[in-house]
Amino acid sequence: MILDDTQLQTTALKDINKEKILREMTEAKVCFGHSVSRLHPRMKPFVSAVKNTQTIIDIEKTYEMLLKAKEFFKKLKEEGKIVLFVNINPATNDITEEVAKKTKNPYITNRWIGGLLTNFEVISKRIAYFNDLKRKSETGELEKYTKKEQLKFQEELKELEEIFSGVKDINKLPDAIFIIDARIHYYAVKEAQKTNIPIIALVNTDNDPAGITFPIPASDLHRSSVLYITNFITE
Repeated sequence: MILDDTQLQTTALKDINKEKILREMTEAKVCFGHSVSRLHPRMKPFVSAVKNTQTIIDIEKTYEMLLKAKEFFKKLKEEGKIVLFVNINPATNDITEEVAKKTKNPYITNRWIGGLLTNFEVISKRIAYFNDLKRKSETGELEKYTKKEQLKFQEELKELEEIFSGVKDINKLPDAIFIIDARIHYYAVKEAQKTNIPIIALVNTDNDPAGITFPIPASDLHRSSVLYITNFITE
């Protein structure tokens, strides 16, 4: 097959763009996996080498999965769909919260809310209660109670705020879920799978990628890696 000038230029641009992205991923330390002793058998196809017992992720394969996830997220955004962002790792959860807010999506960055997906009807009532209690606190409606009762309400509100603040506006199941490190979010992954919700997930070499719709092989050991992967998919 003979390519015309336009096709040749398009191919060249794609190659240049790919090289740029691969270089950026290398600089962001996306390629650094966990030690070989923690390597999950299903992650072997995504490992290109082992250096001093540390697995090295094949970023060529990361690149391929990254483009698919980005295209999927773009489509969801264009259709006004809801993506639930999940990252309870204190070292990087601020990245997830910032991007979720920027893209106007719900997020969980403290601890997973058991049953959020599989028992949404019940959990949504708790969210509604939290929103109502917060409204009453802000409008002064709680002042009619005794000081002891007000203190109890404020303590409850503080606890609920920590749990539900990121999902306070959610009124239906999300259309997709974006997870940083599938291993530590085992229950979130399982609930998404049970409810047939597509999953985008950063998976390091100790993760099980089975059942993840868009697994992104990348380091969760480096903040720069989490930042790069998250921004690349959502921008």
